[in-house]
Amino acid sequence: MKIKSKFAIYNIIMLITPILLIGVISVCFVLIFILKFPVEEFNISRTSMIDPYVFSQAVGEFFKSNPSAIFYVVLWLTICVMLIVLSTTVATRLMTKSIEHSINDLAKAADYIRADNLDFEVMGSEYDEIDTLCNNFDMMRKELKRAREREKYMKKERNMLLANISHDLKTPITSIKGYVEGIQDGIADTPEKMKRYLDTIHTKAEVIDDLVNNLSVFSKLELSRLIFEFKEGDINSFMRDFVDDYRLDLEKNGIKLETDIPTDEVIVRMDYEKMSRVFSNLIDNAVKYRSEDNPTLSVSTMCSDGGVYVNISDNGIGIDENELKNVFDGFYRVDSSRSIKGSGLGLGIAKQIVEKHGGKIWLKSDGLGKGTTAVVFLPKI
Repeated sequence: MKIKSKFAIYNIIMLITPILLIGVISVCFVLIFILKFPVEEFNISRTSMIDPYVFSQAVGEFFKSNPSAIFYVVLWLTICVMLIVLSTTVATRLMTKSIEHSINDLAKAADYIRADNLDFEVMGSEYDEIDTLCNNFDMMRKELKRAREREKYMKKERNMLLANISHDLKTPITSIKGYVEGIQDGIADTPEKMKRYLDTIHTKAEVIDDLVNNLSVFSKLELSRLIFEFKEGDINSFMRDFVDDYRLDLEKNGIKLETDIPTDEVIVRMDYEKMSRVFSNLIDNAVKYRSEDNPTLSVSTMCSDGGVYVNISDNGIGIDENELKNVFDGFYRVDSSRSIKGSGLGLGIAKQIVEKHGGKIWLKSDGLGKGTTAVVFLPKI
């Protein structure tokens, strides 16, 4: 009910209630007058009632001869005034009490928020306007609670970030330091050993460079500072060239490559460099978590009315269903034991880049040991 309607009802109550009560009291006083003062004492004829002057003279004569009647008239007037005041006070109190209850609830909610307590619920009100205010206030509380939980989550992510960076930098740096000390101590005393030492140092330096590069890209994406250069191009042609560049590396790792990329032209709008990073991260993950027995990698594209789906599938270690929702969080790693090296940034970067293209990315897996499929959807032009 609206406050305006409630006020109207209470105003009607404040008007009708005293009228009814005064009417009842008046009837009672008339009966008292009739019983206490005989009718003949009024000495008022029908003619005198028509003439106001004569009527007032008659009433005056009556009260002179019956002084006690004045008491009853004053009592009647007093009771009437008291009834009007009482009914107005009661109706006003009932009206304000219901409004005060809702306002007090909002005041308590504000105190809870000020005290950093968001675990409460703002109850509604019988009045539409206040109920809307209560609902909006409760929605604000829920938003604040979600923001608080998000802040805690981000703090936890930052702590994981620092821990992962520390670990992922420490391992190659320790290795580089060991090989450099070996060279300084003369352990690499043959050209073959020296080459092996230097190759290892170079490989470890590339690991550090990749990590720093990923950190830079991830930070720019988080701060919306990464510049995109979008161009229109054929995604099928792009994927064929991209897979060919990876073919030799996959063969070196003993991975069988299967492709199903149509020759049809499908035009999408994309940043070639950024999408190359996306598919590189997906293929690197497939290689990293490959099966020990006949590892296979499949790359395919499928066109639909809205866009194109790029599927990158492997027969590797797979992902538990409970982990799928977390894999795109920055620095999240399914392999918590870290038996497989990597910062865990790749999928987080891939997700943000794909979303900047207006697309979507997700993973599918039937469980541990059953492989994983990464799906990238890009809208057509």
